[in-house]
Amino acid sequence: MWTYLFGPFLSLLPASWRANLSFAESIKWRRAAFVSGALEACASLCALVVWYSYSVTHHTQVQLSLFLRAHPDVHPGPERLGLMGFIFVALNVVTWVICWFWFEGLIRAFGAAFTGEFVGTLPLWIIDQCYRAVGRWNRNRLLLVPDEVAWCKDGLVEVLRVMSCRPKTTWKNRPTIRIKEEFFQLDKSIPGPGTRPYVYHLRRLQPGEIIRGLENYDPQAPLHETREDGILVSIYRALKKR
Repeated sequence: MWTYLFGPFLSLLPASWRANLSFAESIKWRRAAFVSGALEACASLCALVVWYSYSVTHHTQVQLSLFLRAHPDVHPGPERLGLMGFIFVALNVVTWVICWFWFEGLIRAFGAAFTGEFVGTLPLWIIDQCYRAVGRWNRNRLLLVPDEVAWCKDGLVEVLRVMSCRPKTTWKNRPTIRIKEEFFQLDKSIPGPGTRPYVYHLRRLQPGEIIRGLENYDPQAPLHETREDGILVSIYRALKKR
């Protein structure tokens, strides 16, 4: 029920938004994306027919009248009037937008059917990227401070909590992390408060577990930022002093 009732609409969302849905696992996204793309293409095609009919009978007639009034020496025949009307419709922004959604619907439907890849719609993807860009800009404004490392309880399990002012991008692949002479594995990452909004829970590697992509961890690593980040922080500090 979820796949065909809500899936076609939810498949329009970017992948990061879909992943945060509590019932995401109950939806067969490949089928939902195919139905969504097919409906989008059909709806866009119907909208194009309606828009063309309306434009020819209303909007284009006004444009042709203004054009002929501005060029009184031009006396086109019925065939040329029809051609000019088609050109006016073809150059209209609304026509291009409708054609884009028709093309997008075909790509989404065929992509889900033949490659198993399903993507959201372009406008929502643009909104998602703008939101991420603003988030990255806000994160770059944070002052550089060393990581805070401490043991804590996560339920009944004792984990090593790492709180950082910068994201650990290399930890997404879940490598084995060496801290001093001990080995750990990333258990989960959660948002945190204050100047250290990136919180990671590490569990101690059990005997017999395979070490993958060994990475040495330094709590002072955020202080060794790139030159670009250093410039951003310097600017932020100068503005803060003012």
